[in-house]
Amino acid sequence: MIEKPRLVLNKKVVLRNISRIINKAKYNSIQFQPHFKTHQSIEIGRWVRDLGISNITVSSMDMLTYFFKDNWDSFLLALPLHPGIFKSINQVNNECHLKVLTSSVEHLKILNSILDKPLQILLDIDPNYGRTGIPIDQIPHIMKFNHDISALSKIKLTGCYIHAGNSYQEYNRKSILSFSEQLTQSIIALKNSLNIPIYYGDTPTCSLMNDFKGLDVLTPGNLFFYDLTQEHIGCCKQEDIAVWVDCPIIDIKDRKIQDVPMNMRQSDNKEFAQIVIHGGAIHFSKDFLDLNGRIVYGRLKDEASLYLDKISQEHGLIIGPKDLIQKFAEQSYLSIYPVHSCLTAESMASYTDSITLRRYDHM
Repeated sequence: MIEKPRLVLNKKVVLRNISRIINKAKYNSIQFQPHFKTHQSIEIGRWVRDLGISNITVSSMDMLTYFFKDNWDSFLLALPLHPGIFKSINQVNNECHLKVLTSSVEHLKILNSILDKPLQILLDIDPNYGRTGIPIDQIPHIMKFNHDISALSKIKLTGCYIHAGNSYQEYNRKSILSFSEQLTQSIIALKNSLNIPIYYGDTPTCSLMNDFKGLDVLTPGNLFFYDLTQEHIGCCKQEDIAVWVDCPIIDIKDRKIQDVPMNMRQSDNKEFAQIVIHGGAIHFSKDFLDLNGRIVYGRLKDEASLYLDKISQEHGLIIGPKDLIQKFAEQSYLSIYPVHSCLTAESMASYTDSITLRRYDHM
């Protein structure tokens, strides 16, 4: 019996997931600089350090400071520069080994004027994702950026950074691999034009690729935990999902057939019920999966045919055939895999070990 929702973590699965990508990097003679934005935990960070990793990726100045206090001192800040953090960048650059990300010459000119010592820069490259950076196929623009910053005495271009977030829009293993093969051709062309290290990180392609041509450093983060989104698009299996949320059961009651998802009405079942849980948007976020028109926010760990079908701020509903729902009548809580583990971890703010029940911190 539990008082409130708790985020449970399987340490064995986390270590297996991390070891898999470390071994891939070693096989390809490249580095692994994991993104810590998924777990945001000093304890989990120490597991990574014990596996021989010394350089990490973060997504905010607060996150950098949090891990700096635990004796990490080599960071990639994978958040494009903006003027609001220039002062902090200068201070942190004096205290640790720092790389930052940008595609703005104007920002670098301002930074160059206030820096106490040289700063390492990664050029933000857009792999046709459309968020930030110079498009990967615009080689003349990339070369112009390199030329334009060459006179800045305290700015040192030491690599390019590519986050292929558009890989999440693919729909199965085959399409992800096809996407990665096409992107690899552009990466090789970039590397041939601007012969500097290329940092690359997104969980779908890094999970499925075995040959990392043109790349020097891998920076994915979600693959620490994985989640239903990653399973849905084919880059992991259920046994790779390392976190779930235990949610207290509030009530179990019948549900009218006209109030169940449309695909359920078309089944042979005529009686339906629902489980009301303490677990909603503030625990899982509102990220969802569209399963052929059925919107879901999670899935039961112990019954793959039952999903978290509806959420409000604090509550959630699991809807299904009455005979299946009634199997959980004697339980006091349900374990539910999240759609997006990064946001769920951010929402829950701590972890409970699945074996020892020890609590692990979150930033």
